[in-house]
Amino acid sequence: MSVKTYLGFDVGTKRTGVAIANSLTNKTSGIETVRNHKDGSTNWQQIDQIINKHPPDIIIVGVPYDENNKEQEMIYIARSFGRKIKDRFDIEVVFVDEYLSSSEAKNQLKWHYAHKNADRSEVDMRSAQLILQTWLNETRPD
Repeated sequence: MSVKTYLGFDVGTKRTGVAIANSLTNKTSGIETVRNHKDGSTNWQQIDQIINKHPPDIIIVGVPYDENNKEQEMIYIARSFGRKIKDRFDIEVVFVDEYLSSSEAKNQLKWHYAHKNADRSEVDMRSAQLILQTWLNETRPD
């Protein structure tokens, strides 16, 4: 049995959190937060470096439905990001509902929404971990 690598992404308008896991341990770790360019566009150079450094078998992208399971603007941004990843790298991309992942990440990190000193990059990485762990828990790969 070969060990597979998975990358999870919490896509945002300012930053994108990235987490990694493998099929051997099924445990996630935050690896990086990518800052978008000032115009809001994706920093593909940094995303490329991460994917080349940790070549994944599957990429998991969180899509943020609201509490009524309705789509919102960020869903289109996350899906576009996922399609571009698939086209750039020819890697399978799976979309996972990430409802409240950022809130849960903040709770886990013991930060309140309004806490001015909260390190948002840590929140984004933790959110990516939660997205990836959700997929691992719901989908037993291999």
